[in-house]
Amino acid sequence: MQIVKQKQTHWVETAPTTTVEEYVMRERGLSGATAIISGRYPVKGYAMNMISKELALVISGDGFIGVTGKKIPIVIGDCIFLRPKEKFYWEGHMALFIATTPAWKAKQHHMVK
Repeated sequence: MQIVKQKQTHWVETAPTTTVEEYVMRERGLSGATAIISGRYPVKGYAMNMISKELALVISGDGFIGVTGKKIPIVIGDCIFLRPKEKFYWEGHMALFIATTPAWKAKQHHMVK
């Protein structure tokens, strides 16, 4: 068992509109983070995780998830599953809890048009 206390998290500003609070686990197969989005992430284009599956739960606020050709409204309680290499963007004013498997690493996250 491992517990990561909130005071042990790492805050990262991934874009002017987005701040991420990472819960760093010893487990390489899983990671978790809270993302606070105020606007659009990424600001232009799409994000894409090359390796990990992502499961995001809207924990406050509302907005949209954009996937190729679609803009889908999301609200508190909605859960979104993203496959590796799936292009997406977040837009709105919301907080998400995101779990990834295998564990998220910055080098596997790409911004694309």
